[in-house]
Amino acid sequence: MRGVWLFLHFMGFAAWLGGGLAMMLAGITAKHFPPEERHAVYRATSVVARNLIGPGALLVLVSGFVLSLPFFSGAVPGWLLAMQGLGLVGAIIAIGIVTPTAARMGRLELDPRGELPESFAGLRKRQAIFATVAGVFALLALLAGTVMR
Repeated sequence: MRGVWLFLHFMGFAAWLGGGLAMMLAGITAKHFPPEERHAVYRATSVVARNLIGPGALLVLVSGFVLSLPFFSGAVPGWLLAMQGLGLVGAIIAIGIVTPTAARMGRLELDPRGELPESFAGLRKRQAIFATVAGVFALLALLAGTVMR
């Protein structure tokens, strides 16, 4: 059964980080697109966040908790504490800020002039900052669980 939970943990991590990298590259690429094309890119990245990043981070949390249960009976190794703490913070940011912000960006409509609404710039900045922070925490958790182990 441990193998199934490890598989789910790795799949969640791949979805979370893979989706994050896809969103980052799409956002950087779309920066200079005309408003209509840029809007289409952000609608697509909204789907990526809602279907890969959020669920992937949640899967990592649940499977990580189950995989950690055997360690709760004794002393918890430092690498595991680091992985749990960093992963928890990253997942909370990904689930609580990144995914809802992407969903809001995906629901935006072009204004009557064919331009992106004023709220777009603030949402995009928020998304860039918090997605980066969540990704850094996820990578640090990965380092803690592999290199520090």
